[in-house]
Amino acid sequence: MSRIPTASLLLALPVTLASTPLWADLTPAEVWGDWRQYMQSMGYQVEASEAFNGADLTVSDVTLKMDMAEEGGDFSLSLGTLRFEPEGDGAVNIRMPNVMPMTINVAPETPEDEPVSMVLNYAQTAPVMRASGSAEALQYDYAADSISLTLAGLKVGEESYTEEEAKFTLTGSGVSSRTEMTGTDTRRYDQSGRIDSLQYDVVMKTPEDPARVAVKGGVDQVVFDGSGALPMIDAGADVAAMMREGLTFGGSFTAGAGRTDMQVSDPENGEFQLASSSTGAKLGVAMGPEGLSYDGGQQNIEVSVTAADMPFPIQFSMAESAFNLKMPVMKSEEPQDFAFGVKLDSFKMSDMIWGIFDPTGQLPRDPATLVVDLSGKAKLLFELMDPEVTATMGDEAPGEIHELNVNEVTLDVAGAEFDATGAITFDNEDMQTVPGMPKPVGALDLSLIGGVALLDKLVTMGLIPQEQALGARMMMGLFTVPGEGEDS
Repeated sequence: MSRIPTASLLLALPVTLASTPLWADLTPAEVWGDWRQYMQSMGYQVEASEAFNGADLTVSDVTLKMDMAEEGGDFSLSLGTLRFEPEGDGAVNIRMPNVMPMTINVAPETPEDEPVSMVLNYAQTAPVMRASGSAEALQYDYAADSISLTLAGLKVGEESYTEEEAKFTLTGSGVSSRTEMTGTDTRRYDQSGRIDSLQYDVVMKTPEDPARVAVKGGVDQVVFDGSGALPMIDAGADVAAMMREGLTFGGSFTAGAGRTDMQVSDPENGEFQLASSSTGAKLGVAMGPEGLSYDGGQQNIEVSVTAADMPFPIQFSMAESAFNLKMPVMKSEEPQDFAFGVKLDSFKMSDMIWGIFDPTGQLPRDPATLVVDLSGKAKLLFELMDPEVTATMGDEAPGEIHELNVNEVTLDVAGAEFDATGAITFDNEDMQTVPGMPKPVGALDLSLIGGVALLDKLVTMGLIPQEQALGARMMMGLFTVPGEGEDS
């Protein structure tokens, strides 16, 4: 990947500021020099003016720039004036401006597109940055009463957008973080951070569309823990090259209660409102030569939707919603692990929704559950993180699947329960037995309990024609055998 995507830059800014290596036992000049070298190794062009006042170092007009090859534009961040002040106990304090503007310019990809220019302000209230320890064992602490990221200007072509047409504000209060770093050729770090409360306010409206979308919400007690290794090589933002040299990252986010409110004002199609809440959430991310993985979920989810063309609100809830994904990212001669999972636990709908298709209450209205847990091995035939390689792939197959394990597939709904387990291997040398795909060898065990009773009820309700139900019964008779219990 030749450049870091714009969205990643914006999200990573607080972490970047909080993880910049500042050697506490060095002079201010050495501290700033190391900080500058670190940013340049990440692909930034650094511009600044330096001046000493006794032992203190003032670095003014600090600007970080980066070309975004994928988006066809550029990114710049103005840090203003930084002051490096040595302390008597061997620590170094860094004073930063309260507001740091970021400018993003995106060039049009086609003649029909228009250039986009965006300015965002990253602001801090009472920030404190302090480095202590030594070059071999650095401890870096950051704290601020509040931080915010605000859209200060948006221009598309020759048209500028007002706050009523384009608004973005992200505000956090009670911010703190600690980073411990070691190493020089490869920097290894452990990080932890916390934001007591995080709020967001977004407005979107384009001149061509009469609809106006407004989203507000927030989440409490955001906590982050992570660790990783960053090779200090001259690779810019080439993630594939850095991963080949040992780039790794792993971290987890947890959050407390959260809420989102969305309102769409549309004079043509009417109003639309959505309100959602949960009591907790989590997200885990890991990246390295062995692959990329995500896992996350929410607990006790409540959703309510009202719209102009709906006679009543749509309401549903879940005890838990979760997912996981693991995939290889580097080309390899040997198959690598992959995984995919989804869990929707105790899904409930309001009686008004049930009444649409089951007004007489023939179906059991017990909470529904869906679980999908798959894993296996696959071989990636190209470098996923290298856009120059992916651009030349054409119609070639991106990879080969070698094993698929169905660890669990469960669907429990309306009084019926379906389960599946099994394992399949694939012969990628045999593409003729099943034209267009490798030959599968293995077995799946499928189980259905309460299926016939549910089918009969659906026929009685008029949701399934009798002839289709007869066809389903014939298929079950041909390919299944009775289970231990009734209707199994």
